[in-house]
Amino acid sequence: MEELWVPIIAILCTIGLPIGFGMYLGLTSIRAEHKERMDLIRQGIIPPERMKKKANPNRLVSLRNGIVLIALGIGIIVGFLCSEYLTIGQDNEFWIIGASVVFFLGLGFLAYFLVTQKMPSAQQKEETDQE
Repeated sequence: MEELWVPIIAILCTIGLPIGFGMYLGLTSIRAEHKERMDLIRQGIIPPERMKKKANPNRLVSLRNGIVLIALGIGIIVGFLCSEYLTIGQDNEFWIIGASVVFFLGLGFLAYFLVTQKMPSAQQKEETDQE
């Protein structure tokens, strides 16, 4: 029975504590906001409604995901090829594959950035349409 406690405590510490801490912070934030609103009401001030910020939707999500997934695939292929055919990769297969994946993911995000920099934004399109 004593051997069973070690994995249970390990799982609770690695999963339960961060979730519990996040819930505690969330509840503390909600309580503070509620107390602030109640104090304003007691003073006779009508508290302003919570304004939710409208998210600016990224219309190029599919482009980003496509470029990043292609870069991920290329990184995995290059990593496997390097670990198989290069002498430096014989003992360090994990590190060679991991490094090539991270490198090509970085290149993918950089390519996405460069492609989207050249595209006019929706706000610029509206301004040119109005003129």
